[in-house]
Amino acid sequence: MNIRDGNIFEAMRLVLPEHRALMAQIQRERTRRKRPALTEERLEEMQYTLSEAIREGCAVRVTVFTPERDVVLMGYVSVCGRELRVQTCNGVRIVDVRDVVGVEIW
Repeated sequence: MNIRDGNIFEAMRLVLPEHRALMAQIQRERTRRKRPALTEERLEEMQYTLSEAIREGCAVRVTVFTPERDVVLMGYVSVCGRELRVQTCNGVRIVDVRDVVGVEIW
């Protein structure tokens, strides 16, 4: 019996359906990815890279955080308020600036 891990239902032989759903929800919350905390230096570096790419018209590789996995977008960027617009070969993708975790000139 593994009660020490915080799962009190595991020791029971009979589990009600509503408890089973609660157990699944708790497990999903435990495995959900957390947003990485970016340092001030890293944020300034990304801002500088974005401004250089926009000024010179270079393509960039943008890494976007999602709870499931990181998404990498490659293309030309423009900034509109708190949105980053990435022109990829499949069309324009609009990304919230707070979700960006990496920017590289391509």
